[in-house]
Amino acid sequence: MKIIMLISLAGVAGTLARYSMVKGMSALFPNFPWGTLLVNVIGAFLAGFCFIMCKSKFSAYEAYFPVLFLGFLGAFTTFSTFALESSRFLLDAQYSKFLLNVLLQNTLGIGAAIGGFLLTKTIFPT
Repeated sequence: MKIIMLISLAGVAGTLARYSMVKGMSALFPNFPWGTLLVNVIGAFLAGFCFIMCKSKFSAYEAYFPVLFLGFLGAFTTFSTFALESSRFLLDAQYSKFLLNVLLQNTLGIGAAIGGFLLTKTIFPT
């Protein structure tokens, strides 16, 4: 029961962090989903960083994996919003925005995850 409560609390924190970031970015840059891109890239970086760090430095990693990765990061990042925004661009014949969104989300997200892995291995060499 403890782990379920921790996942729930982490999910609430992730959701509120995502909402704040997306809302703020939308106010600054209303014509492209920069907020969704930002939370997904930050989330991918944190996933890469925390995965390596927790696995090598935190002995109870397996037990608390769901709290950080499913709770916080699962609520913070958002594939469904990315898919919806991309679909809307495509259906509205905004092909350049569609292509930009798909390319940025995927290349920056994967790059951020790799960056998180590499940074952790540099900070905490095995």
